[in-house]
Amino acid sequence: MDVAALRANRIFRIVHTRRANLVWWIASFGTATAFAFLYTAQTIVRLSYSDASINLGRIVSLALADWYTCALFFPLFVVAIRRWPLDWQHLPTRLPLHIGLLLAATVGKYAIYLPIRAALTDSTQPPFVQGVAMSAISEAIAFGCVAAVLHAIEFYRRYRERETYSLQLQARLSDAQLRALRAQLNPHFLFNTLNAATTLLHRDPDGADAMLTRLGELLRLTLRADPEHETALHEEVALLDRYLDIMRIRFSDRVTVTSRVSPAVANALVPSFILQPIVENAFEHGVARLQRPGVIEIAARADDDTLVLVVRDNGLGPAHAAGEGGVGLENTRRRLAELYGDRASLQLLSAPDAGTTVEVRLPLRFDTVAVSRTASLGSTPSAALASA
Repeated sequence: MDVAALRANRIFRIVHTRRANLVWWIASFGTATAFAFLYTAQTIVRLSYSDASINLGRIVSLALADWYTCALFFPLFVVAIRRWPLDWQHLPTRLPLHIGLLLAATVGKYAIYLPIRAALTDSTQPPFVQGVAMSAISEAIAFGCVAAVLHAIEFYRRYRERETYSLQLQARLSDAQLRALRAQLNPHFLFNTLNAATTLLHRDPDGADAMLTRLGELLRLTLRADPEHETALHEEVALLDRYLDIMRIRFSDRVTVTSRVSPAVANALVPSFILQPIVENAFEHGVARLQRPGVIEIAARADDDTLVLVVRDNGLGPAHAAGEGGVGLENTRRRLAELYGDRASLQLLSAPDAGTTVEVRLPLRFDTVAVSRTASLGSTPSAALASA
């Protein structure tokens, strides 16, 4: 941080501190004024019932003098409670401090108030010790009530700070977990693809070369993409198409991939790299084990306020692939939980010899920037995938 930034930060803290102190002084004397007028009203009612004469000016002056001399010590309580609040951990050491402060404030208040009262009433006042002794309990109760209110405010402020800090920590933890999951997911796909290219190398060198070329294109797109956790569905589908190019080379004419992505949800937000591990699971644990041609269907549609993503294959089903979700599907579940909580789900539905269906449900939200851009162009981005 440079000198100018340090100076600006120091000035900000000074201004903030002075503003906070000013607020506390205003609040102290505002509260004292309110209590003074309440005391004035009570005194007027009492004198009215006793048929005594009412000198309004003197009553108001004495009430203001009484409470304003109390208010002089309120900021002192604020400072003490901010620095040394009474909690169970520090009660034995801090309670004597607060009791001493309360007694000191009572004595100090009367040291200032008694001469003022003598000047306002033109009467002889009792000795100082006697005046303090006569009203010490009531004044201590008043200061104790102020300290209790200030403690309540301080504990609430600290509670809100801890709550805010906890939310910030939770957000940082979730972000770190999401990044770790994505970092785990991409190498998983990379190693599988490299292994497929190695297998293909000896029997189809041209196919292996094309596969590695497509892999390089996919990695460039992945690294160039915005590292945020969500992306528009049509961009996710475009990324998936690069992956399918690789799988077309690997499986040749053994697999047909079809897609039915509704144009109405083309700009819907989805977790980045959400479809690839699900489709990879359909390839690895579904159609790759078939002796007959395989079919993979990809669909996306809206269901009220929910976006539904479906990947279906005609693989062997749970008799051969039960429990084989692998790293990809497990990470997908965890990413959905981190991003959306219980508002998202991933279901793996299978039937013997009837294939497997993976259905993802998540909140339907749209990329507003892409929607605005599409509206200005007067067209809808295509989310269709070519059949393989």
